[in-house]
Amino acid sequence: MDIHASEKEQLEAIKKWWKDNGSSIITGLLLGVSILLGGKAWFSYQETQALSASNIYAQMMAAANNDEAEMVRKQASELITNYTSSAYAPLAALLLAKLAVQDNELAAAQAQLQWALDHAASTEVKHTARLRLLRVTIEQQQYESAAQLLSAVTDPGAYRYLYSELEGDLAMAQNKPEQAARAYKQAIDQMPAQAANQAFLTAKYENVSGAADPSQ
Repeated sequence: MDIHASEKEQLEAIKKWWKDNGSSIITGLLLGVSILLGGKAWFSYQETQALSASNIYAQMMAAANNDEAEMVRKQASELITNYTSSAYAPLAALLLAKLAVQDNELAAAQAQLQWALDHAASTEVKHTARLRLLRVTIEQQQYESAAQLLSAVTDPGAYRYLYSELEGDLAMAQNKPEQAARAYKQAIDQMPAQAANQAFLTAKYENVSGAADPSQ
């Protein structure tokens, strides 16, 4: 703009510029406000969903502690159906699987455990689901599927010895005692000193190998 122009010319230039650009500025401002408000609404919705899922999970666990199986199933199903992306849904599937095993409904338990494995975000929950799924799969004599589950484990971490034990269980189910003995021995070598199932695992190894001392 010419600095020597009269005030009238400057005002006319400003009016013209606003006429040419004002609508796009207003549109941009309105868009920014709508995005801001929409973002706040989305976060509010997420917080509400998380709180609701947490409350349902608490009710489910209370029902489980009181042996109210039907209430557990109702709350767990709601978490899985309506709060699928929450951290509580895979935990609900694990609990449904436990109930199914107690009722000797192994196929139903297998389906719930597979769902938990597929949807869990937590590494710990994934390992828990996979280990339980392995046990149910072996129990149903689905040995090839169990072997595939074991081979898919790439980072067992602190669960390594449990996978080795299940490798031994799979070998025993297939009548392969030498392979089972190696897997059990490996599990014993890998397990923490204070592991709760140490005595049971040692007994399994001694039973299949005939060794008096599992450290040999």
